[in-house]
Amino acid sequence: MKYTIERPSAQRIETQADIVFCLDATASMQPCIEGVKKGLNLFAEGLQTAATVDYRLRLIAYRDLHDPTCTVDWDVFDFTDNLEEFRSWLNQIRAECNQEYRGAESALDALYMALHSRWRPLKTHKTIVLLTDDDTHPTLHPKTYAPNAQAVLDNNIERIIQDFQGLRHAMLFIVAPKYPLYSQLGKAMTDATRKVIAHWVPMDDSRYEGLNGVNWEPLMSMLGQVVSATSLVVSQDEE
Repeated sequence: MKYTIERPSAQRIETQADIVFCLDATASMQPCIEGVKKGLNLFAEGLQTAATVDYRLRLIAYRDLHDPTCTVDWDVFDFTDNLEEFRSWLNQIRAECNQEYRGAESALDALYMALHSRWRPLKTHKTIVLLTDDDTHPTLHPKTYAPNAQAVLDNNIERIIQDFQGLRHAMLFIVAPKYPLYSQLGKAMTDATRKVIAHWVPMDDSRYEGLNGVNWEPLMSMLGQVVSATSLVVSQDEE
């Protein structure tokens, strides 16, 4: 009599990841929006490489709160687990601000809003992706951070750094020119043993206006793979 021995099949670990895209949506950024859309399927495929990732995506398309000549509102969406819904949000974004002069945008405000997203509380890897081709204003706008005596003292990059460092299982992914405040944020995350990945582009280089010189497909694929791999660590951590 012959016996057949069944080999045990390896079970893929199921993990959770919440990802927030903070996307500069001012006039120069249409190439970036198109690039993210182009790389979105590869990003989703990358998310499933190391684990079976139950993911949610959020989009914050920000502009300039600090400049009164910017007359276009932000486009802010809550989390979705539907890739096509996220793609439809991107399709709605108008890359415009109508401001008189190009300059720093409200990236810190977008990061603050992202940090205070409605994250899933348990065993969830949290990623914030910042995509911009310009500098940020050094302070948070009163619309973002409640104006009171304490807020006047900590409405700057230190507020963002502190909130990042207090967010468990967090990763920051930056695609931007290497302006000092972005560098400071990246260094602070590294010093606090939080994961940070920065893809720096040249400043004041017309090839990178709107991040036009970025090869989005491999970058988005890599981001998905990193989130997938890191989510495994989170899934094994006791909350």
